[in-house]
Amino acid sequence: MKIAKYELNSPFILPAIAGFSDMPMRELCYRYGAGVCFTEMISAKGLVYGSDNSGLMLVTGEKEKIKAIQLFGSDPSFFERAITDERLKKFDIIDINMGCPVPKIVKNGEGSALMNNPQLAYNIIKTSVEAAQGRPVTVKMRAGFSLDNINASIIAELAEKAGASSLIVHGRVREQYYGGDILFSAIRDVKNSVGIPVFGNGNVHDIKTASDMFEKTRCDGIAIARAAIGNPFIFAELTGQTLEKDISRTIKEHFEGLLSYLPEQVAVNNFKKHFISYVKGYKGSKNIKNLITASCSKEDVANIISKFELLK
Repeated sequence: MKIAKYELNSPFILPAIAGFSDMPMRELCYRYGAGVCFTEMISAKGLVYGSDNSGLMLVTGEKEKIKAIQLFGSDPSFFERAITDERLKKFDIIDINMGCPVPKIVKNGEGSALMNNPQLAYNIIKTSVEAAQGRPVTVKMRAGFSLDNINASIIAELAEKAGASSLIVHGRVREQYYGGDILFSAIRDVKNSVGIPVFGNGNVHDIKTASDMFEKTRCDGIAIARAAIGNPFIFAELTGQTLEKDISRTIKEHFEGLLSYLPEQVAVNNFKKHFISYVKGYKGSKNIKNLITASCSKEDVANIISKFELLK
């Protein structure tokens, strides 16, 4: 399948995951079969005003086959200024966040709050498409803002009209956050409303749940989010690849990848949540979790990884 001119080697993709979809995670997911991987969501305004944190999230790796960035905000002019920034020229695909349910984001009229403002959503997408100068612009949205206003198909039609190249639809409304039933009908309605590729998202964690998503929505592809945290191997499983799962090597590569571009303390702090996800379910994981939470240096982390290897 394709997003505009970009041929994906798999219908399974890694969407933007705040706090997780860093450069090493994206490279690992590509290795195991993800079709495209997006950066964490980055503030368009923060980029324009030179936020140091935003700058670090722009780092990409040589193994990223397609470089894709996600931006969030509520002002079309900031999207235009961010997308035309020289630092974003290396990105092949620009994604717009219209799904984040976090209160501080919604309070600013950003993320899933845009589901309540179709005209503003249209203006942001149209402005972004024009600023991208031929690069595809995609949109990640929710089924709606509330169960009383499931309007994803309306937003989807506006997105296509504005020039969006594909859509990712999380099958929950904002008030559900990350729990509750997936509204398959909302994703199916989007698929029936537009002619661009539609990716379903929500509660897909194995072949069975992926099959259910395809069958119940007729979507073109699936975005794997939380199920990929600490488990980039899921893309190999979903695409039917046979592989030897070397969890220790993967953990080391992920940490070394973070150290390659982040200050040591930042890399250590960012890696803690990844490490906890990697070791979940393994023997002694509770003790390992306590150790990694208290770690302060790369030497601490290296020692804890060694302890985990002995426990496996």
